Amino acid sequence: MKPLLCIAAVVCMICAACSSDTAKNKTAEAPKTYAVINKKSINSVGVSLDGKWLIIGGEDKKIRILNAANGESVWVSDEQPDAVLSAAISPDGKYFAATCGDNTQNTAQVVVYDMQTKAEVWGKKGQTNNIQLVKFAADGKSIVVANHFSIAFYETQTGKQLHYFSGHAADVVAPYGHVDAVTAICFTNDASKIVSVGWDKNVKVWDLKAGHEIKNFPEADAINACLLSPDANRIITAGAGDLHVWNRTTDRTDTIVSYEDEIKCMVSLSDNQYFVTGDMSGNIVLWRMSDYARLAEIRNAHHLGAWSMDVFPDGRHFVSSGGDGAIIVWSLDYLLQNKPAADSADVDKSEK
Repeated sequence: MKPLLCIAAVVCMICAACSSDTAKNKTAEAPKTYAVINKKSINSVGVSLDGKWLIIGGEDKKIRILNAANGESVWVSDEQPDAVLSAAISPDGKYFAATCGDNTQNTAQVVVYDMQTKAEVWGKKGQTNNIQLVKFAADGKSIVVANHFSIAFYETQTGKQLHYFSGHAADVVAPYGHVDAVTAICFTNDASKIVSVGWDKNVKVWDLKAGHEIKNFPEADAINACLLSPDANRIITAGAGDLHVWNRTTDRTDTIVSYEDEIKCMVSLSDNQYFVTGDMSGNIVLWRMSDYARLAEIRNAHHLGAWSMDVFPDGRHFVSSGGDGAIIVWSLDYLLQNKPAADSADVDKSEK
């Protein structure tokens, strides 16, 4: 009986190996491209926490909610006063919000809507400065709104102002606060701390309880996007120049990664093991979080630049939008399997 048992074991090992190879060689899910707005830039794209819906806004001055599975529009707003710059869905799926403005007229606004009825809940309208960003807090109870010079927190249900930070000369003497457009916000592991970046080339850490900034990291170029490392001790920034990684413990830049284009958007994937960037040339680049190595690159994914990104709840899919009026749903596995690593990035890990 022993020879028979050995043969059976060998057969099982071969089958297991074949099964493993089959899984390894399985074709990854190809990107899905949805042409949403003809020849109009999509400035913002967001994903609902359940992964069912996408929200977009762009140069056609409308807010759209799409079925994430097929890209079909399920709701389109009336025309807004100006180009829609940012849009987001609350974590509990009860609300969505959008901002607009062109910085030349009193057309800037932020409005919060009921997700079920699409009725307006509250809004701040008729402002002069672009409202660049709207983002819900993780608990959905508040939203952060950022424009040129200021960051404000509002209660989601009522619009009551909870926090306000400004660096505009008319309000507070510089260098306190941002003195140009605030482009991105990161929530830290500590609910009382946030990170903001902007075109004034500064990275700022704010203490919401104390009511003021507690750290400032100056850069040489305007900043469009930021991410936090898994432990939130490092801040990754990207924009018109290189990628910088700021160490919150040492207050220094401990890594600089050279990049040849202006990065407009950035999201983390797969429990922060990876992150992906989109740039002005429309290139989508996958990076490894642990050492900032460039793993894969899709050139000219968006013909007129990649403007916005968001990640799906599974952490392995993300969506990008661009100046070509399209959105693309991507699989992390597709990037890893189908696109070999690009030329190694020039990474400088000496402290600055």
